[in-house]
Amino acid sequence: MPLFERKPKQKVLLNTDVMMKCMCGMCPVQAESACSQPKLKMMMDMRASMGMKSEGIPAGSMSAMPSQMGEMKMPNPEQLPGPFCSIGKAACNDLDRNKACICNTCQVYKDYNLMAGKPVEHYCFNGQAV
Repeated sequence: MPLFERKPKQKVLLNTDVMMKCMCGMCPVQAESACSQPKLKMMMDMRASMGMKSEGIPAGSMSAMPSQMGEMKMPNPEQLPGPFCSIGKAACNDLDRNKACICNTCQVYKDYNLMAGKPVEHYCFNGQAV
């Protein structure tokens, strides 16, 4: 038996908790992407149907979320404006790589300790977090 066992790669699961905390839709990298606009609208509509504010979810608000959230059907990853830390690179090719990402301000980033993972940021270009 080896002295040090390699830990399995941690993966951010694609679930309603992650979807509702995700801030990828507010990221400046996607702000002017024509490809992202319908995805962003779908995310805002989804949050509105769950009673959430479309501009984002304040940290700590998850405990007050409706119970039916766990039953919400997840869209296909290519329909989403995030969470790229879970699903991998963005399907859109018109994202602005010159804009700063906001990954480190996201509750998912904090919950999964993604600062210690790879890649550290820009999941929309660099792939899912492990």
